Amino acid sequence: MKNSNKKSKNPVAIIMYVLSILLGAYTIFTMYNSYTYISSLVAQGLVISDELQSVISYCVGASIPYLFYAVSFWAIGYFINKINYIISEIKNYNSEYIKDDTIITDYSEDIKEEAIITDADDIQEYEEVIIENSNGHTKEDI
Repeated sequence: MKNSNKKSKNPVAIIMYVLSILLGAYTIFTMYNSYTYISSLVAQGLVISDELQSVISYCVGASIPYLFYAVSFWAIGYFINKINYIISEIKNYNSEYIKDDTIITDYSEDIKEEAIITDADDIQEYEEVIIENSNGHTKEDI
């Protein structure tokens, strides 16, 4: 039975993780091939201390790019999972906030309508005073 509390991973992130594992395995394979190649050269008479720069360059050039891509794919998958987690948490928070806000809004609508009516009465009184002061006449005279 599937646990409903577990969040499923994004398929793109899973693909990134799989590619990372494959590239990591290939990195190990290229390191092993570099080691066997250098071992065969040593068996033929190569002195590593004389050609240390070439040996290191060969090992690094053969394996580091794949290691870099393996780490990069893993990091991209990790960021995709984190972004999906953050988005789901925001959706959960917003849905709870909307539920709470909806309950509050239902109670405050009557208050807002009364405030609008009260404000309209106040504005009408102010208009009467302004008309009275600007013309010198009262509203009843007009």
